[in-house]
Amino acid sequence: MVSRKLKIVQLLPELEEGGVEGETVDLALYLAKQGHESIVISGGGRLVPLLEQGGCHHMEWKYIGEKSFRCLRYIKKLKKFLVEKDIDVLHLRSRLPAWIGYLAWKGLPKHLRPSLVTTFHGFYSVNCYSSIMTRGERVVAVSETIKKHILSHYKVDREKIELIHGGFEESEFAPEKIEQSRTDALRKQWNLPTADKAVIMLPGRFTLWKGQDILIESLTLVKQKRPDFICLLIGNIEEKTGYAKKLGDKVKSHGLTEQVYFVGHCDDMPAALMLADVVVSASSTQPEAFGKVAIEAMAMGRAVIATAHGGSLETVIDGQTGWLIPPMNAVAMADAIIDALSDRKKREEFGRKGRQRVLEKFTARQMCEKTVELYQTSYDERTRPIKKDKVNVMQLLPMLNSGGVERGTLEMGRFLALNNHESQVVSGGGRLVEQLTKEGSIHHTMKIGSKSPISLMQILPLRQKILKNVDILHMRSRVPAWVGYLAWLSIPPGKRPVLVTTFHGFYSVNSYSAIMTKGDGVIAVSDSIKKHIEEQYGRTDRVKRIFRGVEMSSFDPDNIDLQRVARLRRSWGVEPEKPVITLPGRLTRLKGQEVFLKSLCQVNSFDYQALIVGDVESNPGYVEELRQFIDKNNLAGKVKLVGHCGDMPAAFYLSDIVISASSLEPEAFGRTTVEAMAMGCPVIATAHGGSLETVIPGENGWLVKPSDPDELARAIGEALATDRNKLKLIGEKNRARVKSNFTAHAMCEQTLDFYAELLLAKKNIELTC
Repeated sequence: MVSRKLKIVQLLPELEEGGVEGETVDLALYLAKQGHESIVISGGGRLVPLLEQGGCHHMEWKYIGEKSFRCLRYIKKLKKFLVEKDIDVLHLRSRLPAWIGYLAWKGLPKHLRPSLVTTFHGFYSVNCYSSIMTRGERVVAVSETIKKHILSHYKVDREKIELIHGGFEESEFAPEKIEQSRTDALRKQWNLPTADKAVIMLPGRFTLWKGQDILIESLTLVKQKRPDFICLLIGNIEEKTGYAKKLGDKVKSHGLTEQVYFVGHCDDMPAALMLADVVVSASSTQPEAFGKVAIEAMAMGRAVIATAHGGSLETVIDGQTGWLIPPMNAVAMADAIIDALSDRKKREEFGRKGRQRVLEKFTARQMCEKTVELYQTSYDERTRPIKKDKVNVMQLLPMLNSGGVERGTLEMGRFLALNNHESQVVSGGGRLVEQLTKEGSIHHTMKIGSKSPISLMQILPLRQKILKNVDILHMRSRVPAWVGYLAWLSIPPGKRPVLVTTFHGFYSVNSYSAIMTKGDGVIAVSDSIKKHIEEQYGRTDRVKRIFRGVEMSSFDPDNIDLQRVARLRRSWGVEPEKPVITLPGRLTRLKGQEVFLKSLCQVNSFDYQALIVGDVESNPGYVEELRQFIDKNNLAGKVKLVGHCGDMPAAFYLSDIVISASSLEPEAFGRTTVEAMAMGCPVIATAHGGSLETVIPGENGWLVKPSDPDELARAIGEALATDRNKLKLIGEKNRARVKSNFTAHAMCEQTLDFYAELLLAKKNIELTC
């Protein structure tokens, strides 16, 4: 099974600095890069711009981490958000927000809850308040030490605890990537002496348990033997001003004012670590749960001194990658620092081995991959009891001739049959029935698509077919949906299958179209359609956006037999040297063929040939209008109405530019456009509806105003004037985009997941009743 694109929410108090915040941001950016919907809810902070620049969505809930009654308002708000946005995974990372998240999650019906993951980031005080971090369906322990801590102090099933170490970002913490100018800038900013003095560094929050006070005590001993050093204490001084003042007083009393620098927060830790000769992790009264400072220092090839408890026992190997010393022992720390400063070769050897170790075991990518795998497993576990069973699916639509709805039906039927489920399709017949049955589906010919009383006569016969073990009744068009819905209503509630509708278009808003919102679950073929459903019908629960997809094995330039292309060239009279502009689609005013023709009147300076592909017999009156316009405007030598095409991959292969000119009504998704993109064609589409989600202007095509021949002409002129190599590069980007976001396999996987989710919800409701 391919990885499903998930919607993930991470919840934490703020996004300032620290290991929790760093791991949250690393994971959020990775999720966005992999095509998942990555959402972070926090009280805000300096890391928010980094998140948003990386394609993540941040929601600032100001008091989510505040220990006051004000935070309780978010329970209801989060419940609503989880349902409306159909969140797949809720990941809780800190205790107070975790209580908010857990109470919101617990307050939802079981079938509406996302998967719940908690991460145990620290050695929290053992009490009921801290126990919230064990209440996830899956609990992440950031080290073996934390895992043992959880098992020792809380009643938690060992099987639900997942060990996932934190990690560092390889692209940032790489010594060879640090330019001298970055370290020079820090020296200047911090007013460091230019003399060649050894640099001892302790990065971390200003808090008692980070051990800055122990380090200062040890430096008085170090000074007696190796006075030629400076020490940099890196961390936000303003966060703990009282503690910082005590440290400052201690520095003065120990005569270290000229050697200890309080440099504040640092936005460029990779460069800062390059200044260090030795990096200290001095956690004292409380061990590090993992110790990200140590691994980041090791990643930069720096020798590390760490206290021998907690996560440091798993990251630092004493005598190989650094020194491990007893906690709260200033003498032992001083001895280790003196040893490190006295032996440059040992420092360099420890640094080299340390970098090798963290690259093998503690990268952010490894952390992210393991976490996403956990998300996928957790999600699958919620639906596995249903998905492993054989499912009987019946799809309803008017006819099986041509069009996006019909091809999607065939693809889903093929997918179900290949995966040992039972696929049935009810329609009025058509040219695609033979292909459907060859691919393993059962077809029932019934006149359920006619806007006449004859369709209503099919209600009882359809009811009888549904009663024969149908698990999912999937309705794909309005008239068949009404027939199917009335048949479904006539069945006793306990025997009804799950009802699914797919909202394929921007239907006129009325009670007739409202039938497409009546399902137990509704599939929207784009975010635009999902928004349309929410705004026009008020339906927000169980509306799943599932992009329609392209069958990549068919729409693959490498799989096209050139003889197929040659046959089309001969059949349509296409000249090999002239650029080909193609507009495919049903011949209807909605598809904008007349707008396309008007635009072509303005690009006379280019030598091109234009093809309008679509069944000329389906709308003869409109076709006649188009032909008269072509003749009247002297376009007959350049434009051809070539009729229906049974080999669109070959048609796109011979096309240089593909147009989607939908005008009066936006494309719900724009499958033809995406098929052209899969074949490596640059595209020009009207800027409304689903095209806004598939076409990125300036990157893989052009977007133009609907019903605007002038703007369409301008885009066509730009495309025709573009260098062929650049057009080829646009085509390559198109193909990559489709592979990542719009494949038929992903569409079918997600639809089957949705079926399973709805069946599970039905099962839970039945058990409750």
